[in-house]
Amino acid sequence: MTQHNTSNASTSWRRAIVCLTAALVSLHISRPSIALDQLEDFGDNPGELQMYLHRPAASADALPLVVALHGCRQTAIDFGNETGLMVLAEETPFLLLLPEQRESNMPRRCFRWYDTSDNRPGRGESASIMAVIDHLIDEGDVDPSRVYVLGLSAGGAMTVVLMSNYPSRFAGGAVFAGLPYGCNRPAGLFDFTWHWLHLSPFVLDGADASYACGIAGFQNKDRDADQWAEFITQNSESLPERWPLVSLWQGTGDATVDPDNLSELTEQWTVVQAIDSVADDQQIVGDATREIYHDEEGNPRVETWSIQGYGHAVPIDADGDPDACGMEAAYIVNADLCAVRRVADFWQLR
Repeated sequence: MTQHNTSNASTSWRRAIVCLTAALVSLHISRPSIALDQLEDFGDNPGELQMYLHRPAASADALPLVVALHGCRQTAIDFGNETGLMVLAEETPFLLLLPEQRESNMPRRCFRWYDTSDNRPGRGESASIMAVIDHLIDEGDVDPSRVYVLGLSAGGAMTVVLMSNYPSRFAGGAVFAGLPYGCNRPAGLFDFTWHWLHLSPFVLDGADASYACGIAGFQNKDRDADQWAEFITQNSESLPERWPLVSLWQGTGDATVDPDNLSELTEQWTVVQAIDSVADDQQIVGDATREIYHDEEGNPRVETWSIQGYGHAVPIDADGDPDACGMEAAYIVNADLCAVRRVADFWQLR
């Protein structure tokens, strides 16, 4: 009797293992195959960034390119997965470039959006990212008229850097909890707090930027709208005939980036395009308020999304119907709103 029970138990365990293995294999097969290439031979890399590229299965010559810039403490690959960008790249399709900050550069993996060695045309991290874009264009992989960039937090601020440095090179950009270009400049000659933070050996690199731009507990400083625009026009590689389409996202409950930065970004990117800073249209989408700004021909050029009570993150629709969008993680939070799909629609990418 004891031997018979042992045999039955052994058989039951074997069946359970077989079923579990089959389920895991089935789950693995059902998930889309996400291939990533690490790029190394793409030209100069003065910012010493790592670069990853996702090619969709339906790959073809001269696809659109989306550059996605992670936030502090994130990795490029997780950012592509958790925001829903990799799935969207397969659906659309487009090439997805995922630059990554090295811990040896910045221990918290923040992009150096505030440093003039990295946020001017042809310098540092700005130049590294453009080197990859140029390489992919030269290889025939990318349509140069359909290059887009987006990012979160420090990646959002770096997105603004790229659009400001090379506005003729991007068809669109999206900024999540980001900052205006040039916001870390001192507010006049007698901005003693800024100068102390900037020059003191006792503060961490970038503390002056934190103070001036409204991050890390500081309150952002309002600027004149024309001055915001001048920060871009005085430093851009060349001024475009047509500026990028700009999508700006901010949660009102963000405790990391002062939510008032949304209005400063809106002023910067409407005034530089010589369009009205008063919204032409407004929509309510769940907890979010979307405002759209048109050019003289009535074409949408800038949109803003303000999400009530939302924190420092990229909005996803984790249980969306019919298709989910993204996976909840640190700085990737469900809002019943798929931000990356909304941005792609605004860019007319899909």
